[in-house]
Amino acid sequence: MGKFNTFYNYYFMLILYLQSADGMDLKFNRIIMHRSAAVKAIAFARHPGGGVAFIFAILFPIVMGAVGFGVDYATWLVRKQQLQAIADATALAVVSDMQVSGFDRNRAQAVAEGQVRSLAADKLGGDPIAVTTEPVRRRPVAKPDDPYTVAPANERDQPPTGVRVILSQRKRAIMTKFVTPYLTDIAVRAAAEIVGTSRVCVVALDGSSAAAIDLRDRARISASNCSVYAVSASAAAIDARDASQLSALKSCAVGGYAGSSLRYRPVPITGCPAIKDPLAERASPPVGGCRYTDKVIGNWSETLDPGTYCGGLILTSGAVVRLNPGIYVIKDGPLVVGTDSAHPLAGPGQVHPHDVAQCHCYHNGVSQADKHHMHCPNVPVRLPPASLSGDGVGFYFTGTVQAEYDGIARPMQFMPRSNVSLSAPTDGAMAGLLFFEERGAPTGRSFEVLSDDARRLVGTIYMPRGTFLVAANQTVADRSEYTAIVAQKLALSQEPRLVLNANYNATKVPVPQGLGQTSARPTLTQ
Repeated sequence: MGKFNTFYNYYFMLILYLQSADGMDLKFNRIIMHRSAAVKAIAFARHPGGGVAFIFAILFPIVMGAVGFGVDYATWLVRKQQLQAIADATALAVVSDMQVSGFDRNRAQAVAEGQVRSLAADKLGGDPIAVTTEPVRRRPVAKPDDPYTVAPANERDQPPTGVRVILSQRKRAIMTKFVTPYLTDIAVRAAAEIVGTSRVCVVALDGSSAAAIDLRDRARISASNCSVYAVSASAAAIDARDASQLSALKSCAVGGYAGSSLRYRPVPITGCPAIKDPLAERASPPVGGCRYTDKVIGNWSETLDPGTYCGGLILTSGAVVRLNPGIYVIKDGPLVVGTDSAHPLAGPGQVHPHDVAQCHCYHNGVSQADKHHMHCPNVPVRLPPASLSGDGVGFYFTGTVQAEYDGIARPMQFMPRSNVSLSAPTDGAMAGLLFFEERGAPTGRSFEVLSDDARRLVGTIYMPRGTFLVAANQTVADRSEYTAIVAQKLALSQEPRLVLNANYNATKVPVPQGLGQTSARPTLTQ
């Protein structure tokens, strides 16, 4: 113990001597006063044991400093890797949001900050993380040897194709007073851009109702190559119940979805940003004078020309109708294909529109009492189906339609015993549009496909105020190169399989702007 005290005294005197040599705390006169202490310190250093202590005294702060630097550097590297992973995920999240909402600086910043808060939480030491977002604008450069090369694009040329996210954080260090900012200020960046194409084929426009996309019974939607979107903010914006199923490249809802997750492939994305009607700026076609009034075609063949069909167009069982290319305006009446008339053997001019059966007669679950009140015919199934076909044709629904027994107006009715094969115009006022409901129509109307043979519907179905309902027992639209649906609501019941192909390049029927290949796959580019 005595030797240790002597070592301590001499070591302390040595430190005082070294400090006095730099003039840090002692005055010159104190050096004179402690001359004896300095002499003793030198004598101690000459002692065999004192030399070791002297070296230890010199090296100890160096070693401890090196350890502190090592710890700081190691934790700095780990922290930087953690921040980089968060930056990568955040950039992808912002670009995914851009796919459906477009680019907005404030929204991109808010999405990025929310994503960082969610991923970092208190896992990174609680130190604040600064988040910065920058748009990325690029355009492809055609090079035979490298078709994917990109070059900067002027902001005026095109909207952003991606976003760059920069995260920075000041990490607390052991050697805070000595390390450089490089070891305390961490900054990482990641860029994600839209690469490739992802196809949008369904948009349900209702902004608040539950079951804006409604599947029940054994109904199925097969949209494996395109995306389905519900604008409704309801917690059950997409509702798949019973044994129904929704399969899509991606399903997205502003609100949420109802039903077992087993009903969806994949499970819908919830909390998506609201989007506008992609066809809101599409001009309506002109409506001319009446070409026909209360046109009804019975058990015979006929070729029809474009024009305005006042009072609607009705094809009863056995009718075979071929449409010449053009626009068919269905005004103040329904388009009905395959209804049973009260006089099934009547000839030309002998069938009146009021003699046809109501569409509600063919819905499952309608009681016999209701069918009796509606005068639903009890016609043998030997009656032939009605057939409607045409290429380059578009139907525009305008005016009023009388509601049926259940209080629902049905401007379009493809009955169970009907064959329908149609493709939209390739040019003109309705290029790409197969069905178009006027925007001033009352809400709640139903455009219904009950047909078990409506396998070719090429083009876009646009019902901004109505419901597009499929209640068949067979596959619908599977022979179409593409079918897109923009409607207030989409409903399926009974046992149909609605196939929404997205082979846009396989037909000359154009895809209206806002649908089709308008979104893309987010990919990290930095």
